[in-house]
Amino acid sequence: RDGLLTSTSVLANAPAADAACEAWPDLIAEHSSTQLPSSDRRKALTDSSLPFDLGIHLNLTQGRPLTGERFPARLLNKQGDFPGIGFLFSRLIRSNPAQLAPVADELRAQIEWMCDRGLRPSHLNGHQYVELIPPIAAMISEMLGRYSIPVVRVAYESGLSRSVLWNRRIAAWGLGLVKRHYASVFRRRIHHAGIAFPDRFFGTSHAGLINQQVLQTFLRRPLGAGCTEIGLHPGVALENHAVASDDPWFDPLSNLRPAECEWLCSSDLAEFLMTRGLALGRLKSLD
Repeated sequence: RDGLLTSTSVLANAPAADAACEAWPDLIAEHSSTQLPSSDRRKALTDSSLPFDLGIHLNLTQGRPLTGERFPARLLNKQGDFPGIGFLFSRLIRSNPAQLAPVADELRAQIEWMCDRGLRPSHLNGHQYVELIPPIAAMISEMLGRYSIPVVRVAYESGLSRSVLWNRRIAAWGLGLVKRHYASVFRRRIHHAGIAFPDRFFGTSHAGLINQQVLQTFLRRPLGAGCTEIGLHPGVALENHAVASDDPWFDPLSNLRPAECEWLCSSDLAEFLMTRGLALGRLKSLD
């Protein structure tokens, strides 16, 4: 409402997913009537009159599966929750096709959960980039076709040396290169399937850390025409809402989200984008 985001996505198994879906139509109505607090800034950035994008955020690393006991126990932790991304990757990469069928069922259940609430996903992406894990990547084209989802995230990020390594974030740079390798393979697969995706992506190594300085570093090289997707992680501070580190919904970014949210709602960001001739966009317009 107050910032410049144009797109978000839902984790179907998350605690507040139902509340988010119930609130979505009111937000869309407010936007269409130009009653948002951010409407003037959006107009200055030639924001589209199209509704905001709402996609599905496929999740295999947090919370519990919607398919319950049908989901393979070998892909859960001892508490019956989805495991971390490292554990998941090591198990999935060694799985045979028969073992992967229940995983595909879970991902379909998450998409159908959203559709059952009258919300057709405008795009698809994955929590902690699970869509880049090769066995999952192989499933994506079929799911996009089955549910008529027109756009997918391709998290191939160039310029990591400039935006990450120069800031001496060595571990983040290394992990970013790993993501870029798998994103390159995924991009070829998606391109061959004729599925739409943005021309560029930024944010694979900057979760909760994007601000004006970081964005300016990314924009030092001219983007040219086309659509750039920027992965952001804004949020608000929740008072009296402590979550233990062993809780499946523990959020390691909780202390970083408010600053990013405040920046997204600032007039400084709007002026910064205008001076560079950038406009707000929609993923759905890529279809």
